[in-house]
Amino acid sequence: MKALVVLNGQYYAGKNDQDNKLIFELERAKAVPVDDEGLKFIVQTVAEWVVDNEIELKRLEILRKKSQSKVTS
Repeated sequence: MKALVVLNGQYYAGKNDQDNKLIFELERAKAVPVDDEGLKFIVQTVAEWVVDNEIELKRLEILRKKSQSKVTS
């Protein structure tokens, strides 16, 4: 199941492999859905930033689409 990650009001928008940095953008249109493995990596990275005092964590949101139940007749 894919999810969107929102960190302090900014959406996860990918990774810059050249600089080895995660990218967060204000625009939801630039958000990149991540799978469970990607989600685990992002959350671990954010936790390390907080512990190392690199960022002040105000809010971390994981947005998942609710699965719709199918009605059969």
